[in-house]
Amino acid sequence: MMMQNKLSYIQQALRLSAAAGRRYSSVSSSSIPPRHRIIRRRWNTAAVDRCCSPLVTNNASYRLFSTPTSALDRTDNDTNSTNTTAQIQNDQTLTNDQQSLLQYTQSLLREVKEIPAGELSQSQISEMSSCIEQYISGVHSYACAEQVHALLLRLIMERTAWQRYHLDGAIRYLDGVYNSGTLVDRMMSITAAFEEAYEEVPYKSIISLLCTCCSAPASTAAELILDRFETRILNGNDPLYHSNPPTVETYNAILTSWAKSGRRRHVKSSSTLSYSHHPNAPSNLVSQMLQLYNENPSEMERIRPDFLSFNTAIASLTREQHFRSNNSDGNTDHRTIGKVCFDHLQTMMILYRQGHQACAPDLITFSTVMMTLGRGKDRDDESRAMQLLDEMLHLCGIDVEKVGRKGTNGNIVLNTALFEQPTTFTELYEEGDFDQIDQGSSTRYIYNVIPRNKHFNVVFALMAQSRKINRNTLERARAYVEIMEQLGQYESETLLDNPPINEELPENGLDMDISITSASSSKPDTITFNTLLKIAARAGEPEAADEIFQEMMTKHSKGNLQVKPDRFSFNTLLLAWSKEKRLNSGRRVTEILETMQEMADNGDEAVRPDHVSMTTVINTLAKSAKQNGSNPQQAETIISRMEDNKEASLRPDVVTYTSVIKCWMECGSLRAAGRAVEIIEKMHQRYEDGYLECKPDTMAYNVALNAIAKSRAREGGAENAEALLLRMQERFLAGDRDVAPSAPSFVTVMNAWARSKDPNRGKYAETLLQSMHDLHSSGLDNVAPNTVAYSTCIFAWSKSGQRNAGSRAEKLLKEMERYHSEGMDDMKPNVFIYTNVMEAWIASKLPDSLEKVESILEHMIEQSNAGDMDSAPNTTTFNVVLKAIRHSSHPEMHLKAEKVLDCMKKIGVQPNIITYNTFIGACARTEGDEETRRRAFSLVLAAFAELHANGLRADGYTWPAIWQACQCHLDVDADLPKINSLFDVTVKNGAFNELLFNSIRGFLPPSFLQKKLNRKDDVQTLTVHDLPAQWTCNVKLGRVKSPNKKDKRSRGAKVAK
Repeated sequence: MMMQNKLSYIQQALRLSAAAGRRYSSVSSSSIPPRHRIIRRRWNTAAVDRCCSPLVTNNASYRLFSTPTSALDRTDNDTNSTNTTAQIQNDQTLTNDQQSLLQYTQSLLREVKEIPAGELSQSQISEMSSCIEQYISGVHSYACAEQVHALLLRLIMERTAWQRYHLDGAIRYLDGVYNSGTLVDRMMSITAAFEEAYEEVPYKSIISLLCTCCSAPASTAAELILDRFETRILNGNDPLYHSNPPTVETYNAILTSWAKSGRRRHVKSSSTLSYSHHPNAPSNLVSQMLQLYNENPSEMERIRPDFLSFNTAIASLTREQHFRSNNSDGNTDHRTIGKVCFDHLQTMMILYRQGHQACAPDLITFSTVMMTLGRGKDRDDESRAMQLLDEMLHLCGIDVEKVGRKGTNGNIVLNTALFEQPTTFTELYEEGDFDQIDQGSSTRYIYNVIPRNKHFNVVFALMAQSRKINRNTLERARAYVEIMEQLGQYESETLLDNPPINEELPENGLDMDISITSASSSKPDTITFNTLLKIAARAGEPEAADEIFQEMMTKHSKGNLQVKPDRFSFNTLLLAWSKEKRLNSGRRVTEILETMQEMADNGDEAVRPDHVSMTTVINTLAKSAKQNGSNPQQAETIISRMEDNKEASLRPDVVTYTSVIKCWMECGSLRAAGRAVEIIEKMHQRYEDGYLECKPDTMAYNVALNAIAKSRAREGGAENAEALLLRMQERFLAGDRDVAPSAPSFVTVMNAWARSKDPNRGKYAETLLQSMHDLHSSGLDNVAPNTVAYSTCIFAWSKSGQRNAGSRAEKLLKEMERYHSEGMDDMKPNVFIYTNVMEAWIASKLPDSLEKVESILEHMIEQSNAGDMDSAPNTTTFNVVLKAIRHSSHPEMHLKAEKVLDCMKKIGVQPNIITYNTFIGACARTEGDEETRRRAFSLVLAAFAELHANGLRADGYTWPAIWQACQCHLDVDADLPKINSLFDVTVKNGAFNELLFNSIRGFLPPSFLQKKLNRKDDVQTLTVHDLPAQWTCNVKLGRVKSPNKKDKRSRGAKVAK
């Protein structure tokens, strides 16, 4: 059905709003309760009565609530509120006639100044009225506007005939002259004059005239006057009775004025509103209407917001980006625009369900709020959009929760009668059904709000951007797609012929994508499936992504052109597989890439692989390179294909080459280091050949340094990494700012030295640290030493084994503490650094190493007690202290270890199995007299019982440590019962591994083991594999070595010789 007339959306809404609320505009004095009646003053002329209540008749009411067409359709030649400063003339540019008029007006006002109100002659009143008429028909001048204002105030005091005020032209004139706040102040003074002169002030007439100006100052003034009017009526102590109170049409007139003004903020003036809900003026006004209505629904039914009220507010909000404001309660309102629009629509639905069908949102309302939520400004916009979509589906009779549920056939039940309903407010009005919708007789929703595919696509886009996506998210999205499919089937069967709405939306109409209308289809399209693929990718479901993609391919092959896969479809599928570190991920992305290339070669240029496709495949190959050593060669093949491309956008760039280096780095091949350097050189060569996109940068060098550092090459890794770093510095010093070394560059090389076997690794790492200081001092900020750099250098010293390792590491620690005390937050020592310094002292093997370690521990405890929790010792720290005790020559190391363990428990650090193993080892190394040794062994048994009580399980290092203590502190003959008991416990735990069995076999007499094994052969010839299964049930045994394997090799060698 095509629209025949061209009435604008808002013009129709204004007329309908007036028709719906006309019952409030013609209240007669006879209907007023006696106790509320006010005796009116009787003026001598009938004109005064018309001035007091000019809008009692139906015609006048129509004139107030629906702005005349002449006002709505003003041309650019009409007077408006957008006059520039150049249009407003000052006193020097006025003509002689205007100067004369000004002088005459000033003398006239001086003449009547001393005359009491109501005593001016008719000639004087006529002269003043004539002056106003001459002013408003002339040029805009501030001085003239001041005279108009003064004349109006004096005429109002005389309570003269309404037409003598020339209020319509005067307000337009003032709006064209005054700036924002001045107009508001002048209008408020005019209103105050009316309140002083008249018993019943023509508030609504003034508001109506201001609304025709369609400017922000005029709209602000109109709203202030309305607020003043409403406040006086609702005054609990002295309520004002008025025969023509504000109605929803009064509020809608102001809302329409705001919409036409193109502004959304109140202007500043000396007067303020009594309410503040939002900074957006239309939304603020609608919120006030709702508050007043909710406080007293029966009395305030006259201002219950309707469709036009909400839609105008929503339309204004859609032009916002964000806001924060303080509401009337003094609390900060952090809601986003989407949230406020959503709240308005929810209120419309609540009012609709209460029986007020005139508040029902139409398809455009739903679409506009959906589009606003689609901006995704708030993390909750996804749930709001889903709730909104579910609401639309519910109005259509569809329960989303039942779609696709197990045990059901998945078919939906649609209220097909909705297809016959109008989709918009405009269509409803044109069909003549508006007058009946507020009667609540309809059993179905009054609009066709069946969601179109773009409604679904907005929800899908928000779901794809969600912070947390899982399988449930994907299943929900697929349920929506199933609904879309069946809605599309209904559309095909019913042969819908709904025309689009009038595309000439008014200025205050809803700002939305016009394609989301009744003419849009609900069938899923390529965008739908692409977004669904993205959800599957982010949910970590590559198999589901494959299913979705295959569904697209199948539909397209059957002639559905709306779901044709494009390059984005393939790239998203590649992304889904790139997130998986599976063995088959690299193979799958390679297959997808080959499919793209094959389709492109057959003429489908829309799916030709692009730069994103190639880079994604290479990144995926890098992730699975550890499991598949051939991945780097595949990546090199892909990049060779890209290099032959003539299009610059398809050629490899620095990111692509960096991904290939990363692939080599992850595979850990012996060739990785060499290939990384070769690729860097190749990038430089291509850049010199004119391929500017290949210019290496800091990131490329850093990945190459990592590849060298992690290479499996046994020798030269650290030296090669430092050589590449040196070349990097040389290029930077030569003027290439793109390869400026960064802190990670140096840390990578320092880490390579730390993990090397070079005895001078600590020295080399500290040299690099000093280079960082030098470069930073020369002005290179991104190479400033930080906690990570110092930690790596200290770690290198802890692994060096040099006698000066402890002193050098502690020197670096002191440097960090000094820098941090000077305000450098990125130099703060932490528990890992303190622990590595302890390790460095242990590696030094100096006599005072234990004292240094204990001193550091005390310092860490002091720091943590002072509030520095980053320095609080943890389990690893205490394990290192126990290690220092075990490696020391202290005569009573068992007591030292006991003290450390007690301190650990006291400050709340939980011991682990390594703690107990190291503690038992320290006790086992204790030397001294028999009493000392037996005390040490008793601590071993206590620690063994304690670790079981703490839920820990002895491992392959616990039992050898216990038996070492047994061997050092017990006598085989005197303590045989204890040894026998310990042996039975060991057997019961199935803890005999090769290390333990060899240790026990060398300690216990052969007869003891023969008896336990019930064997008479020599126990020295037995292996761990000869032991009963119960003895070794909880340990991992190596392969059985063939005793003749060596002989076979030697015999083979002899034969060959």
